[in-house]
Amino acid sequence: MISLSIVIPAYNEAATIERTIQQALVFGPQVASLIEVVVCNDASTDDTGAIVDRLALADSRIRVIHRKQNRGIEASIRALYATARHEYVFLNSADGQWPMDCLLPLAEAVAGGADLVVGRRENKLVVYTPYRRVLSATFERVVRLLGSPVGDPGSIKLGRASLLHIPVASRGVFSEGERLIRAGRAGCRVEERAVEFKRRSAGKAMGARPAMVAQALFDVVRTFSSVRWGWPHPQVPPLDPDDPAKV
Repeated sequence: MISLSIVIPAYNEAATIERTIQQALVFGPQVASLIEVVVCNDASTDDTGAIVDRLALADSRIRVIHRKQNRGIEASIRALYATARHEYVFLNSADGQWPMDCLLPLAEAVAGGADLVVGRRENKLVVYTPYRRVLSATFERVVRLLGSPVGDPGSIKLGRASLLHIPVASRGVFSEGERLIRAGRAGCRVEERAVEFKRRSAGKAMGARPAMVAQALFDVVRTFSSVRWGWPHPQVPPLDPDDPAKV
């Protein structure tokens, strides 16, 4: 890859965010000539914002989106995709569950011709609670049934920026699955690679709250209707009021 944006959503990740960024600066240059690390600080109430600002002052490759109001993981990912400057985008979390060297096998797949690569969490049944196992298995089957060549839509991804910032019908976290579905149905080369997945060492998981699950189920219906009958029309999700425009 010539250029790569490593994008990281973060909410109250003061215990892990510095190491995550430092590791991004180590492994990013191993796969791309030009890199940036973009963090979306989603109105954290701990020292996450101050830590990222300190690191950004010391290294111009680091950029920060600061939110005044917490808007959730989907809005953070959407903002990161929209503001990424480079040809390829690597999405990883701030909590260290995916070590940053997981970028390397995904980058090998891109070097082999893949347009979009998803990290397959082979051990997530060990890491997850029974509730999360059911949710994960359900949504993996759904994205495959709707046209994605791969599952595990909630995992890390590396792909062309043009495939990640595309029109979707979803309005919540299922947007990540819909992007895989639309890439697969468009004939793009979508692949998966096994990656290491760890238990959280700090912070609190926010991805399986009932409201988010309900929104995801609603978006499954929207996505099915959109790809089957063309309605609702997919749209590029708008930026939130306190997100910067792409530069």
